Amino acid sequence: MDEQRWIEQIRAGDMQSFSLLVAKYEKMAYTLAFRIMENREEAEEVVQDAFVKMYRALPGFQFGSKFSTWFYRIIYHTALSAHKSRRSFVRFEEAGATALTDDETDSALSLLEREDRKEMIARVLEKMPADNATLLTLYYLEECSVEDIHQITGLSLPNVKTKLFRARKQFYETIQRMMQKETTPIL
Repeated sequence: MDEQRWIEQIRAGDMQSFSLLVAKYEKMAYTLAFRIMENREEAEEVVQDAFVKMYRALPGFQFGSKFSTWFYRIIYHTALSAHKSRRSFVRFEEAGATALTDDETDSALSLLEREDRKEMIARVLEKMPADNATLLTLYYLEECSVEDIHQITGLSLPNVKTKLFRARKQFYETIQRMMQKETTPIL
């Protein structure tokens, strides 16, 4: 696995391997931090802090769990700490749309539909409490298992399942309300 080789090389002082690890996880780290912080600049700071913490803790990583789960836990707890310690409420800033890669081969219509879905999902997640949005992001967007989420958040397995169930229900209700508001003027 590339990650294990990169980690071994980082431990030996290879900063190029660290750059590869950062490149692989920076988008996911930002997404998770943003779900908790609800602010771009603060999420970016959390991500930087999390990468520094990860780098410092890397010598102690034993490959007992997946690296991604271990790192998600660092991001999650760094963001929670930052969120708890911030003194003033910062107005929410909307995250920008994801840029398309050059190798997208789908038709323009399917790309537009996919971006519309992503935008709608992002808008719904923005309206939800940060903890619910974070769980849904981990489970559906980052494809973490319930066990991974348990390890990342420290919540019990039954609690993760219950919170995911409630978050899905809230997501569905929120998207229904949003769709109703958007279609009412048309009718």
